[in-house]
Amino acid sequence: MALVDEVKSRSDIVQVISDYVDLDTSSRQPKALCPFHSERSPSFVIYPETGSWRCFGSCAEGGDVISFMMKQENMSFVEALEQLANRAGIKVEDRKNEPRKKPVTGLIEANDIAADYFLSRLKAPVGENTLEYLADRGIDIETAARRGLGLAPSGMETLSGHLRTRNVQARTARDAGLITRKEDGAWRDMFTGRLTIEIRDARDRIIGFGARTLDGSEPKYLNTPQTDAFDKSSILYGLNWAAESIRASNEAVVVEGYMDVIAAHEHGFTNVVASMGTAVTGMQLDLLSRHATAGGTGTIILCLDSDAAGEAATMRALEGVTAELSTGRRRGIEVKVARPDGGKDPDEAIRSNPDSWRSSLSEAEPLLDYLIVAKSKLYNLESGQGIADFANGVAPLIYNITNDYDQDRYWSTTAKLVGVSETRLKSIVDKPRAIGRSGSRRNNSYGRGKKSQFLDSGRISSDQVSEVLSSSAGDPLEEHLLSLVLQREDLREHAVAMPPEFMHESDNRALFTAWQSSSRLGEISHELGDDLTEKAHRLAERELPPSDQARHVEDVRQCVMRLRERHFKRIKKLQTERLKELDGEEAQELLDQSLLSNENLRKVMTGRA
Repeated sequence: MALVDEVKSRSDIVQVISDYVDLDTSSRQPKALCPFHSERSPSFVIYPETGSWRCFGSCAEGGDVISFMMKQENMSFVEALEQLANRAGIKVEDRKNEPRKKPVTGLIEANDIAADYFLSRLKAPVGENTLEYLADRGIDIETAARRGLGLAPSGMETLSGHLRTRNVQARTARDAGLITRKEDGAWRDMFTGRLTIEIRDARDRIIGFGARTLDGSEPKYLNTPQTDAFDKSSILYGLNWAAESIRASNEAVVVEGYMDVIAAHEHGFTNVVASMGTAVTGMQLDLLSRHATAGGTGTIILCLDSDAAGEAATMRALEGVTAELSTGRRRGIEVKVARPDGGKDPDEAIRSNPDSWRSSLSEAEPLLDYLIVAKSKLYNLESGQGIADFANGVAPLIYNITNDYDQDRYWSTTAKLVGVSETRLKSIVDKPRAIGRSGSRRNNSYGRGKKSQFLDSGRISSDQVSEVLSSSAGDPLEEHLLSLVLQREDLREHAVAMPPEFMHESDNRALFTAWQSSSRLGEISHELGDDLTEKAHRLAERELPPSDQARHVEDVRQCVMRLRERHFKRIKKLQTERLKELDGEEAQELLDQSLLSNENLRKVMTGRA
């Protein structure tokens, strides 16, 4: 956990602020006279659920526990963070000694050298057998070179030796995941006797390699281990080729393997990517959603091969996808499931009959439709206990649906599948329980005798979802804008005038403020401290969808507009809630202030801001 997130999670904002002001804690939201301006009536309110505060008086400021400390003690972000860390018992000096991610330029350069070496070995006499293997899969040497295939030979010749001749230090090669030190202390290649596959990020940089065995040894596939450049859970193989097509079609197809992607692109299916043999993660969904919804609503099709159908692990993975979708963070995206005809894997299906595979994609069914039918095959629906177990197995999936119409439709579908009435079906499932005020679910399990996770009404409200999201660490919208402006100096003029308070996360606000004064990371690192400098480098290295200048400018403008709209909507909502608790002169003062918020929001909504 980053120090910023740990400090926030372990700092009781009410306790911290009570050291400086006399709080009235008789209501759910403690209040006090604002410490930042003179007033007769308390307008300073704390929201413990979200760890935030806001003044409804003349200063009209707000923030979290870190921003309060900065303002109260006139501290920099680094000083406030360290003081709160010490207060919470977090040893900052120990955290400073932890290894930190560094810029990955050296790792990328080492990977480029390795890729050239692997391709040269594939073209050399030692690669003859590998080329025969590729030919059997419809890949010639030109295709292999275009798709980044190569050979890591076995025997005396090694990549580590080649890297030494190119002046790549052993530490850099190790950090890139290209070599490893064995028990005898000698350096060895990570991949030997394997077909290699370049793995590129969306910026077309080689960040790692996949490697397939050629002699039947296990494991069948190896990947580059976790490095500062390579994180298997957050990247998608082939996105560098597929990004433009996904944005144009608003559709992405996800397969499992490298060869599936290569076969797809070679046969004209240019919107295909792979999750590299793992379940699709939340970060991968975010990445696909940003591309697939560029022109409006989008679709993600998960293409399962015959080996995956019915496997318990696959069911769990698909249920994980439904859980990710239920958070509401990926609005405008629909996930479907496709099965190639004849139960073939995508590579074989595409090469044998591209038209049939195209048809299987067009006939893909919604994820939840597929899951309900697939799970029904795991139970004995001829028995009452089997029906009850199945109903409780699908209940959390249905309860996660926030749309009443869709939820009723799935209850009806499930009831027909098991041959009972909807009323009877609902009577035998465990009723869900509420999310607590902290936003954490105390128990995620369903089943007889087990506590449930939602309200007895049967679903999570949109307000509950918003509360959970607003209290969680990180802010995708703020971080996306920071990634854009930190990577592209030519976007500076389109964001530099944005008020920092539109950033609601204190670390993002501090980083944005520092960037406003100087766009070069090296010039502002001393202001940010280690943790924020690390975050700045991470955002500066984050993959951005390939685009032209005009689209990047529009992206920045949209981010600024959405941050502005969100900021004023939030203030308006808090003012409305606060007005319900006031009367007389205090209510009139806040009402007068809310008129300005109304005007600001009107300008945003009409595009005049």
